[in-house]
Amino acid sequence: MAAPKRKRPWYLVLALVGAVTLGSTGACGGWSMVTLYREPIDPSIVGQRIADEADRAAVVARFQSYLQALDAAKPRGWPLAVASLLLGGAILVAGIRTLRGKGSARRALIQLIIAQAGTSALSYWLMRDVFDADLRFVEANQSADIHERISDRPRADEIARKGSHVLRAATPIDFGLRTIGSALIVFALTRRRAREILDSANEAIGAP
Repeated sequence: MAAPKRKRPWYLVLALVGAVTLGSTGACGGWSMVTLYREPIDPSIVGQRIADEADRAAVVARFQSYLQALDAAKPRGWPLAVASLLLGGAILVAGIRTLRGKGSARRALIQLIIAQAGTSALSYWLMRDVFDADLRFVEANQSADIHERISDRPRADEIARKGSHVLRAATPIDFGLRTIGSALIVFALTRRRAREILDSANEAIGAP
C-alpha cells in the first residue's frame, strides 16, 4: 500500500512561488538589458509625447546620457545581462520542476538562486553609473508627467522633488529585499522537512 503523500509546509510553498517569481523577474530584467544593447532606442522618440519643450529636452538629454553610460559599461554590462537572463530562465524551470515534486531540481534551484544573488550583487556594484543615469532619466520623465498634470509650477516642482527622494530610495531597498528573499528561499529549501518531502517525492517517481 502506497504511503500517503506528505503535505508541503506553508513556508516551502511560499519559497517555491518566490523562486519562480525571482526567476521570472531576473529573466525579464536580463532580456531588457540584452535588448537595449542589441537594439538601442532613439532618444528623440522617448520625448515625443511630452508637450513642454523644456521638459522634453530634459528627458531626451537624460535618456541620451543613460545610453552613453550603458554603452561605456558594455564590457561589464553585456556579460551581466546575459548571465541574468540565463540564470533567471534556469531558476524559473528549476522552480517549476521543484513545484512538481522533482527532488533533484531542489538542489539545482538552491545553487542557481545563490548564483543569481551573486550576479545581482555584482551588477549593483559594477553598474552603479548606469543605474544612476537610468535614475536621472526616470526622474526627468516623472517630473515631466507631474508638470503636465499640475499647472502650479512651484507645487509641481515640490512634488517632483519628493518623488525623486522616493525613487532614490527604491533601488537599494529593492536590492536589499531581493537579497533577503533569496536568502529566505535558500533557507526554506534546505530545512530538513523540505528536504525530506522533496527528496522522498523524487525517490517515489524516479530521478528525471
